Amino acid sequence: MPRALVASLLACPCAPAAAEQCKLGQLGELAVTMRGTRPLVHAGINGSDALFLVDSGASYSTLTAAAAAQYRLPLRNAPLGFAMRGVGGEARTMITIVKAFTIFGQPIPNVDFLVVDQSLGSGVAGLIGQNVFRLGDVEYDLAHGVIRIMQPDDCKHANLAYWAAAEGKPSSVIDIDFASPYNPHTTGSAYLNGSRIRVMFDSGAWRSLLTLDAAKRAGVTPASPGVVAGGPWRGIGPRSGETWIAPFASFRIGDEEIRNTHLRIGGEQLDGDMLLGADFFLSHHIYVASGQRKLYFTYNGGPVFDLKTEAPEGSAPEPPPAGSH
Repeated sequence: MPRALVASLLACPCAPAAAEQCKLGQLGELAVTMRGTRPLVHAGINGSDALFLVDSGASYSTLTAAAAAQYRLPLRNAPLGFAMRGVGGEARTMITIVKAFTIFGQPIPNVDFLVVDQSLGSGVAGLIGQNVFRLGDVEYDLAHGVIRIMQPDDCKHANLAYWAAAEGKPSSVIDIDFASPYNPHTTGSAYLNGSRIRVMFDSGAWRSLLTLDAAKRAGVTPASPGVVAGGPWRGIGPRSGETWIAPFASFRIGDEEIRNTHLRIGGEQLDGDMLLGADFFLSHHIYVASGQRKLYFTYNGGPVFDLKTEAPEGSAPEPPPAGSH
């Protein structure tokens, strides 16, 4: 990312750690438009505007084949054994290079994109994945229509939920796994009925989803009392499947616990036990502190999980929650 993106340092109103003068540099800011539970942003492809879905669960940024044709981008075959995989299986994958990709108001030269022959919904050219968001810490404030790329300075021990005190909200924090270019997903732990599960923060998933295996370990199956049909899912790839809405005694992440709740269960090819999707992002203000290997969040209010059984507004096949492999 060009150094021109670095903005003036902003004082961080965090609870100060000993001898620390924590400051946050803002590298860039994106305006987000929500189409139902789908976070959309604008970026530029060789000088032309394009609409993208923000997908923190995708390893790489992606274009649809239709968008690649629209912008007259040359394609080449992906390396042998390299494919886009998600809840729907595997999709045929190509690669292209965008000579000038513009995001945060700055052009980035020669950016690689995966190209998948599948629609992501009306007017959506592709996904913005972790190869872009790994430029720094990421602050997701979807309820207020913004995503920020942040650069902390001398903040090793600071609480980076800087907004919490001003809003009078308690903040929570969890440890997250080390992220690398080869495994860039934001993953951590939560607790279901008191047992530890692995969760991935996936803004590209319309709704949060618990695997059938994880539900079964908690004593719940589609045949359990109180479980009802939750509607179908479909992802990148040819397969589709059913989901169910199931009762659970407790879901806890960090200091936040939801008792006597319901979760959507279904699917098997997830990266971990549960996707925390766009519904979780909308109901929380989230800061991913990669350097600290921590994730901070505050609760905005309202339902944490979208349990509607119909497809979300403006929906298309689910983006790949496991990203690209």
